[in-house]
Amino acid sequence: MSPNVYSVASVLLFASIALSQEAPRSGYTGEFLREHNIALTEPALVQALKSSDVEVRDMAAMELAEKKIVNATAAMQEALSVERVPRARVNIALALGLLGDNAGLKELKRICADRDFVTEFRLYAVRYMFDLHSLNDADCLNAIEEVLESKDTESSDRISALSLLPGFQNITEDQSQKLLRLTIKQLGNADPGVRIAASNALAALGNTSAIPDLQRAIAKEQDEDIRSAFQKDLKKLTNGSRE
Repeated sequence: MSPNVYSVASVLLFASIALSQEAPRSGYTGEFLREHNIALTEPALVQALKSSDVEVRDMAAMELAEKKIVNATAAMQEALSVERVPRARVNIALALGLLGDNAGLKELKRICADRDFVTEFRLYAVRYMFDLHSLNDADCLNAIEEVLESKDTESSDRISALSLLPGFQNITEDQSQKLLRLTIKQLGNADPGVRIAASNALAALGNTSAIPDLQRAIAKEQDEDIRSAFQKDLKKLTNGSRE
């Protein structure tokens, strides 16, 4: 077995869940807040938005969204306006969006466009835009392109960006071709996790024009586990071309 098998398995798992844990899961927020002596009432949750504990602020916003307390949107907008912690900022924006408040969507769009925002949480904003059914926002698309094009991008962020690609819908042919080129380029990345994420993305995108590129990547790949992952994705693409 390849000496990289453990790392390959780990990055395969990471690629599948990389952006699935940004917002606290349903039920967890209430449990967390009760452990911090926060009552799950509207007044207590609104007051918790001003807590000195960033996790409490974050969870309070998500619990308000979970409970669909629309009356709290003004307080949440105020909390968002003063929030400086990136993770809490994107989560509060999502909570607002889930309550139907356009301020949340606007903030997520602004974060997508902000090159100075922490990359990890900028990618959260992209995912959250998908959660709010905004599937072809130009700023989010540009964010993904910039993450993939940058030489300074951390591998974990590159993997996350690749995992988001299939979420974009109704984009132009030019945009689609650019994303395809950027993804194909990642097949040669030095990091095995990135190579696998790129292969997965190509299979999910379903563009059969990438078949020759994936075949070349298979021929060049020295790691048998990664090569096997490539071959599985190639099979998906090939089968898709026959449907």
